[in-house]
Amino acid sequence: MKTLIVSRTKMSGSGRCIGGIAQDGTSLRLLNPNGQNWDTSAPFQIGDIWDLNYTAMTGLTPPHVEDVVCASGTKAASASDVRDTILELAPAWTGGISQLFDGVLGFTAKGNGFVSHSRGVPSQSTGFWISDKELRLRADAKHYDYPQGFLSQAKGMSYVGESDAIQTIPSGTLIRVSLARWWKPDDVDGLEERCYLQLSGWY
Repeated sequence: MKTLIVSRTKMSGSGRCIGGIAQDGTSLRLLNPNGQNWDTSAPFQIGDIWDLNYTAMTGLTPPHVEDVVCASGTKAASASDVRDTILELAPAWTGGISQLFDGVLGFTAKGNGFVSHSRGVPSQSTGFWISDKELRLRADAKHYDYPQGFLSQAKGMSYVGESDAIQTIPSGTLIRVSLARWWKPDDVDGLEERCYLQLSGWY
């Protein structure tokens, strides 16, 4: 099926999580023929349209229901306008950060978004967002924040895209967000697994 490549998310080491949208609007996380993440040499670039043969994986753990194994494929074209093509294929959340992922996001003391079983598991782990406010890069250059009201702590997410971070992402920009895999630290007792909020790119 023809698939628009929408993201190349940094994983550990040289790993890359390749995101796509099929022509029927299905969100996909493209794995290599061995069922693993690709690395930096993956041929898929954002804006490419590929004709792919893939098989959906079984036994997936929500919210990560987008995984497919790519058997083969050929590049068919390049999108003339990636933003418009995405919006033709997939809906986008609009408004504040609370609109994301079925409204079940929680936030850590440092303001980083996450989902957990106790808060509720959303129906998907990838999506697109048109924010009503600009997102601002933190001093650590690794996170973006959605501004809150006076004296309220900002709420945000880690940046995991390949492109260099910019200081502000203007309001009205189309943004790709995702949830990392389930994880909890080994050295902290009583903390349930979480999927942390990520930003992988903008258009």
